[in-house]
Amino acid sequence: MADALTASEREVIHTLLVENPRVSWAEIGRNLDRHPTTIAREVARNGGRTAYRPTKAQQRCDQQRRRPRPRQLDPGDPHRDRITAEPRLGRSPWAIRADLIAQGHENVPCVETIYQAIYDQRLGLKPTECLRTRRPRRRHRQNRCCNKRGAGLANITDRPDIIDNRREVGHWEADLIIGAHNRSAMLWLTERITRYGIGATMPEGYAAEPVLAGLVEACEQIPSHLLRSATFDQGSEWAEWAQLADTYGIDVWFCDPHSPWQRGQIENQNRAWRWWFPRGTDLSKATPAEVDHAAGIINGQRRRNLGGHSPAALYNALTVH
Repeated sequence: MADALTASEREVIHTLLVENPRVSWAEIGRNLDRHPTTIAREVARNGGRTAYRPTKAQQRCDQQRRRPRPRQLDPGDPHRDRITAEPRLGRSPWAIRADLIAQGHENVPCVETIYQAIYDQRLGLKPTECLRTRRPRRRHRQNRCCNKRGAGLANITDRPDIIDNRREVGHWEADLIIGAHNRSAMLWLTERITRYGIGATMPEGYAAEPVLAGLVEACEQIPSHLLRSATFDQGSEWAEWAQLADTYGIDVWFCDPHSPWQRGQIENQNRAWRWWFPRGTDLSKATPAEVDHAAGIINGQRRRNLGGHSPAALYNALTVH
């Protein structure tokens, strides 16, 4: 972080503004070896071009630097107990903050503050135990790409714009999360507009026929007007896709080979489900009640990408047909 402006630098700013009231921030910055934005903010917070006075600006700076500023979520913060408790219940920082704002609370910490408090363990929480990613440290996103294409399947690149741009409801993405030693699995579907998720247990494994049975179980929960298409990766577990398409009269689309990230919505949702069913879990022992409970928590949370609404609220409004 750059050092604060000094008293002498403020005198230079004032002199240049007096000589030329329209001098650019970039020119002042070059004189002081400071970023133009630093100069612009300094002048704006101290009266503007015509009212800027270096002595008053320095006094204001000194006063603010002396003022005690306890960090948010330190002991004594009114939101600390709630924000400490709710991540343990599988709730995301964004959803916690959205609820606090909706309930009229003031001075609610931003999402980044909550994440920082979790990662630096100010709240006594371990990221590996309360965050969806279960990462002990933060990391940068990595971009991946793959241009290979499968043959004989309806490719995702041919999927209509009305689906890609989320202008029509009823289009789903499907994926499996795999259990311990690759011996068990669980099926999840998510609707592209509402982000509503439906899960199904698969106690008989995840070969093509059990997966078809899981898909049927999930699709039976979806009203016909909200079941228009499904998108899969090119795993062999989806080999019975044609039977699903014929049974429900839906379109089916496939990602390029080795490119499951092309249906990124459900890949992202996998993080949420993995919080409830971590890697190494024997998913054959998961009960429908446990799946429904996890889905209820995840679907009931407010989402930033849904304008603060929850998937359940949006989806339930659409089921009235």
